[in-house]
Amino acid sequence: MKTAFSTLPCEGWSLDDMIGIAKSCGFHGMELREGANWGISADMSASARQTALHKLEAAGLRITNIGSNVCFTGNEGDAAQLTHFMGVAALARDLQADGVRIFLGYFNERKDSPVPAIDYPAIVSRVQEACDVAAIYGVQVWIETHNEFATGRSLRQLLDDVNRPNCAVIYDIIHPLEEGEPPEETIALLGPQLAHVHMKDGVPFDDPMALSWKYTKLGEGQVPIMAIVKLLEQSGYCGYYSLEWETKWRKELQVPGMEPETVFPDYVALMKSASQSPNK
Repeated sequence: MKTAFSTLPCEGWSLDDMIGIAKSCGFHGMELREGANWGISADMSASARQTALHKLEAAGLRITNIGSNVCFTGNEGDAAQLTHFMGVAALARDLQADGVRIFLGYFNERKDSPVPAIDYPAIVSRVQEACDVAAIYGVQVWIETHNEFATGRSLRQLLDDVNRPNCAVIYDIIHPLEEGEPPEETIALLGPQLAHVHMKDGVPFDDPMALSWKYTKLGEGQVPIMAIVKLLEQSGYCGYYSLEWETKWRKELQVPGMEPETVFPDYVALMKSASQSPNK
């Protein structure tokens, strides 16, 4: 089992610090959050990219993907998003990452907070354009299960309509559950196009208007983590299991005991135990 972590909670850290914690915890890979505050950005010089790549290679760490904040909504803002995506795709090529993570739709945490209607044909066109750009750089487009496209049901149709061989999915295991879709259905629908997995855990909020769940440490919530791992392996998945620890966005994680220095080694131990379990 290959483990990785998103550098999202490492805002302000140096790349050396991120590599250090990855090695000390026993991770196999890192997904690099793109942005100046995370030490890796599309604005990096060619020499800085080479230095970063050499450091990661020397540490024996694989760069799984670049975690961009690119989000296509099918509206006029997509032109700027595509321009930024071009820069991130070039960065992914230079750092030898397999894919670039993107989002689709609108981020909304409440059922009583309306968002604009999705222009589905425009979304399909934007993803096709991104895939065509990514192909120039030899990388893939990885759509995260999120927003209006959080489920296998919604993404299956989109993937078929986009019809690009370098279009794949990051299975963020909590978001389909928030929409009521069981893991068996998500994995069956997305199967071969699951390129990467985001691991997390949580429980529903008491507020019935909340769309998202309250996050917890892995193993302390209602996400059937071990069952999901088993289903993925039975489906033939052989990618990374990457911890996406959202301290930047989640107030419930911004408390003592939830720091990466504490959570990361616990995660690796949990996943190692899962891989060695005879009942897995």
